[in-house]
Amino acid sequence: MHIKSFLLTAASLGTMLACGAIKFENNFDWSKAQQLCPGIVYSKFELQKPRIMKFAAVRVDLHTPGLNFLTPKRPADWGKPMPDYPKRPIRTERMTCRKFMENAVADGKNMVLTVNASPWGPWEPPWTHKYGDNLGLVISEGELVSFANKRATLAQYKDGTVDIANFDKNSDISKIRNAISGFHVTLVKGKIKGGDNPKVLAPRTGFGLSADRRYLYIFVVDGRQPGYSMGTTIYEVGETLKYLGAYDGMNMDGGGSTTLVIRENGKIRKLNHYRNNSERAVAGSLGIYITPEKEKK
Repeated sequence: MHIKSFLLTAASLGTMLACGAIKFENNFDWSKAQQLCPGIVYSKFELQKPRIMKFAAVRVDLHTPGLNFLTPKRPADWGKPMPDYPKRPIRTERMTCRKFMENAVADGKNMVLTVNASPWGPWEPPWTHKYGDNLGLVISEGELVSFANKRATLAQYKDGTVDIANFDKNSDISKIRNAISGFHVTLVKGKIKGGDNPKVLAPRTGFGLSADRRYLYIFVVDGRQPGYSMGTTIYEVGETLKYLGAYDGMNMDGGGSTTLVIRENGKIRKLNHYRNNSERAVAGSLGIYITPEKEKK
């Protein structure tokens, strides 16, 4: 939706085509990752070939006691026309991942991780609309926030299981507790889905699940920064998720929306880097928080 094509010179495009796509020979070694909290580890790594790329990745053990998802809730004016774009109804309020985390912490949630997720509209000049619509399926604690539109969705069911699926307006969503959507399914049963287009390199965000659905994998890659990190193609999102350990995976919103923030020792920090070090207000984020056993009802 709002991932802009990265314009390349003929010379740089020729270099990319000669270099080809990412090729991982082994699986990622999570034993060397840093623990964020019990059940969640993270790591940063980079590649020099076929181009320079810098990644940050997280593995979440979904069996961790007290682990919860947080997705955007309905704003007070949900369903009303957007005041600055009346063609669309209000579904979510745009905010940075950092602000999403700060709000959750202020609400008493021990949030440890927030990552951007859903694309949205409107995305038109001056790109400062307060609200978002057309995010794909978003459900927050059992309440429908945004309607399904066949986009790939990460769904947490009321029985605690988590899966990746495509939902449409006729899908049964009654058993879903939380859901957040992205763009495309890029990895299906260990097979990369879709062709590669080396013309379109960008910052990317990917979500993946292990075959047994125990682990959630999240990664971001910096892009559009020559000499620092050039980004990946959508096809390479599937390659990277598979490398991290995923069996199924999906491409989330990317470009300037790509953001991964963690809260460690009470301090919030971003694991990826933008060209201007800014943070975009996005319409749909996924937060992960831990509820201590003594607080569980």
